[in-house]
Amino acid sequence: MSPGQPASPIAARFAEFAHALAANPARADHEPIKLYVLDTLAVMVAGARADSSDSMIRALGRLGSGKTATVAGVGKSASAQDAALLNGAFSHALELDDDHRVAVLHPGAVIVPAALAACELSRASGRTFLLATLAGYEIMCRLGLAYRGSHFEHGMHPTAIFGVFGAALAAGVGMGLDPAGLTRALGIAGTQASGLTEWRSDGSWIKRLHPGRAAQSGVLAAALAAEGFTGPATILEGEGGFFNAMGHGKAIDLPAITEALGTRLHALDTAIKPYPCCRFMHGALDLALEAHAAGVRPQHIESVDIRIYETGVLTYHQIPFNNVDAQFNVPYGVACALAQGSVSLSDYEAGSIGRGEILELCRRIHVASHQPYTDAYPDIYNVELVLRRRDGGVMSLHSVCPSGDPDADRYRDDPSALERETRRKVRRLLEGSGFGHVADALIESVDRLWEGADLDELLRCVGSRPEL
Repeated sequence: MSPGQPASPIAARFAEFAHALAANPARADHEPIKLYVLDTLAVMVAGARADSSDSMIRALGRLGSGKTATVAGVGKSASAQDAALLNGAFSHALELDDDHRVAVLHPGAVIVPAALAACELSRASGRTFLLATLAGYEIMCRLGLAYRGSHFEHGMHPTAIFGVFGAALAAGVGMGLDPAGLTRALGIAGTQASGLTEWRSDGSWIKRLHPGRAAQSGVLAAALAAEGFTGPATILEGEGGFFNAMGHGKAIDLPAITEALGTRLHALDTAIKPYPCCRFMHGALDLALEAHAAGVRPQHIESVDIRIYETGVLTYHQIPFNNVDAQFNVPYGVACALAQGSVSLSDYEAGSIGRGEILELCRRIHVASHQPYTDAYPDIYNVELVLRRRDGGVMSLHSVCPSGDPDADRYRDDPSALERETRRKVRRLLEGSGFGHVADALIESVDRLWEGADLDELLRCVGSRPEL
């Protein structure tokens, strides 16, 4: 940790930012967060149908829960903190939730469930929900930017460990806490930060649990703070705080964490995921789809070589061992894109992983990390795809920023393209998962959130059961 600590504790400065944001909102500056809210809610509702989501619903039923907050996609309710837990896990189950490229984390799956539960509990307005969400995104992303994904090297999941702080702030705004209360909430949240990456060993479901636990812990922290429970203002930079205990000795720039806080919104740099798999492979999928669009088919391919940055998260073996592993497996995703010209949720269902024609193509795809690309990560997501044809031809393609990211070249001349893509994604996702009947109403209710006196209409959409 570098010298130069800010004059007041970082948690207190985050709290002042969030309180000021809620007290003096500027619609033009902050309404863009609606795009991420819409995307996350759609992913959450569709994710309610995942096998892991069904297990969680049954588990909480066994333990017992209250009925004060909406659980997405199942027509049920739970206590506010249990609803945050379930909805956060649902939001991450499909690997379709949003992602911040440089902070290397998924804000939506943590922040939206926490803000939604707290705002429903408090009967807050749509505007408060949006501002709570924005505050949580911003703090979570700023903390992630300080470490740039380095926690993966130590077996820790950035979404989980930074998400708890953003969730506490979002829930605190939703509950109407003052700056002192928000500071306490952050202090309480920090001691709950956790989340290990051992899911990579066997493709198990713990990664899906992480956003839910962070959202749940954030709601709990805000509720405790609201009732006077105390937490340290120096939870981040203190001697026994997060940076020392969980920073693994990495030097970070403390003043940069709060630099331009309130004027520079890193939250709005978050990307919308077009493919239901790990974000780190999306550049490779873009290139494979480009090759397919150029007429390349499996029978034309002798071999494919992919060079990519090292993250310690993706897998390069040629045959995935289950559907969770497939969500992180580069050869499998690239094979689907090359063979089909698309990558969809159905490709990651358990019954789809063993398709012979896809696995045969997987065996011709070779992936290796490339040190110059690793050195440029996470600022630049370099990926190179070299495809050798059986007729002797060679196609070489390169990507530096995947589709769905606001910084990608495809949005420079048409900034509204990302919004159009997101709305199409939402409709396709809801229609394909049995929730097509609420697609229009969900989109319209999110569009009207800024003027909404309550969240009733939105919650009816989110809580609807599928029509199968």
